[in-house]
Amino acid sequence: MKAISVKEASCLKGTIAIQGSKNTVLPIIAATILTSGISVIYNCPDIIDVHVMCELLNCLNIRTCYKEHTLTIDTNDAAYNSLPYELTGRLRSSVLMLGAMLARWGRAEIGMPGGCTIGTRPIDIHLEGFSKMNVDIEEYGDCLRCKTFYMQGCDFVLRYPSVGATENLLLAACGAKGRTVLRGAAKEPEIIELCNYLVSLGILIDGIGTDVLVIKGTGCIGCSDYVNVYDRIVAGTYLLMSCGIPADIRLTGIDEIHYIRNVLRVCAGLGLNVVRLEHYLHIQSSGIVCPGDFATGIYPEFPTDLLPMLITVLTKAMGESSVTETVFENRFAVVSELRRLGARVNVNGNRVYIDGNDKLTGHTVKATDLRQGAAMVTAGLMASGYTTITDTSFIQRGYEDIVGDLKGVGAVLEYI
Repeated sequence: MKAISVKEASCLKGTIAIQGSKNTVLPIIAATILTSGISVIYNCPDIIDVHVMCELLNCLNIRTCYKEHTLTIDTNDAAYNSLPYELTGRLRSSVLMLGAMLARWGRAEIGMPGGCTIGTRPIDIHLEGFSKMNVDIEEYGDCLRCKTFYMQGCDFVLRYPSVGATENLLLAACGAKGRTVLRGAAKEPEIIELCNYLVSLGILIDGIGTDVLVIKGTGCIGCSDYVNVYDRIVAGTYLLMSCGIPADIRLTGIDEIHYIRNVLRVCAGLGLNVVRLEHYLHIQSSGIVCPGDFATGIYPEFPTDLLPMLITVLTKAMGESSVTETVFENRFAVVSELRRLGARVNVNGNRVYIDGNDKLTGHTVKATDLRQGAAMVTAGLMASGYTTITDTSFIQRGYEDIVGDLKGVGAVLEYI
């Protein structure tokens, strides 16, 4: 399945069940390294990144079993080992193994993390925090070697609220002596969920949901099951998609809208009508998009992950629009591919200008990263004729079955 063929959609009507969260479950999987026993994660998405994380756990003699969106992890026989670049280089979240392994064994040797190419994503803040915890760090080739004889709690200020660094330092602090204070921490939903899970293991954490987290390590860490929340970025994908295509859709699995209020506000400005009912969101759209000026930002602002989708939908707006990116410096790969479909889109620094009211025309385009790939599927649904999206393995890293989801609401598309 190397490509997806998409036909222009006249309308979308039906129900889409929103999968479990990718960005929440990956740090939870890493956190199970701290435990000794059997943990069960429910509503776990069936995506490539989850299966790669399981392969990494297997390298540590941790047994995993995935079946019907339930992941069972047995850490009873966990044993230290190095993690090869062949695996860690396949996803960004592999870097979280550092904090968890340091907390459990006081050492970690892993290959450099990989993931989508969306600008410079250094791990220097992670490493600065580890150094403050009395960890020695050595970088050689495409690997990192970290070791400590006595990991000490510290007071550390993150100079940028990096989600990954906050998660990694949280995990490491669970095995540190004394108290760790993380100032300037990220406040994303994924951080809140990780903190709540660590608390269920017996870790003491104050300040959950704020930018100052206080963690008290403990030598007694138990096991706990976890019910994964819905994926707010997947939900946002289908909400934005419905702005640009006439739609009458139910989104199920969204039990709490707090995590997507930022997306709902933008969609309402674009012209989408959303009604929250007891067990689902009912969304309706005429397919007419209102123009505007938008910006991404750290949570609770509009998420950078949905920037490609927003730009794509705005090509249909009745006027000129702009989107400013404040998180990554190279998240505009969607622009060149939209131009292939006939969009008038230009980049100036960290801002994209979109001349809307265009009719896109089907063509062959390329998925260059996870979210840009989903945006290309949306562009295909908006473009006349047929559009082919290649390199769809990127999309499968975060979407269980985007083709099946969209077929369920009347779209015509297939893997080829």
